[in-house]
Amino acid sequence: MTGILGGSIIFTMSTSDCKEIKKQYNRVHGQVVAVGKMIDEGKDYLLIVQQISAARNALSALGIELLKEESNKCFDKSISEDKIKMFEQLVTKFFKLT
Repeated sequence: MTGILGGSIIFTMSTSDCKEIKKQYNRVHGQVVAVGKMIDEGKDYLLIVQQISAARNALSALGIELLKEESNKCFDKSISEDKIKMFEQLVTKFFKLT
């Protein structure tokens, strides 16, 4: 099922896709919480920066996974003008993410 929000086409995810995305989100969230804990505990700043880098990479991977899920819906069996437009929107979103 699709919907439109703010001029963008919005897709819904299947339950299995949503569970996997949520699992990745929870991993990112845990890493960000760990950064705060490390700061509170006065950990070495190089270790904190390393954890921030890991969280940033995990967040990027999550964004890419979401874009992959959406792009799979763009190219089902045939390519129509609407599908091409959806892909263009997807590419725009990808480059904003990176």
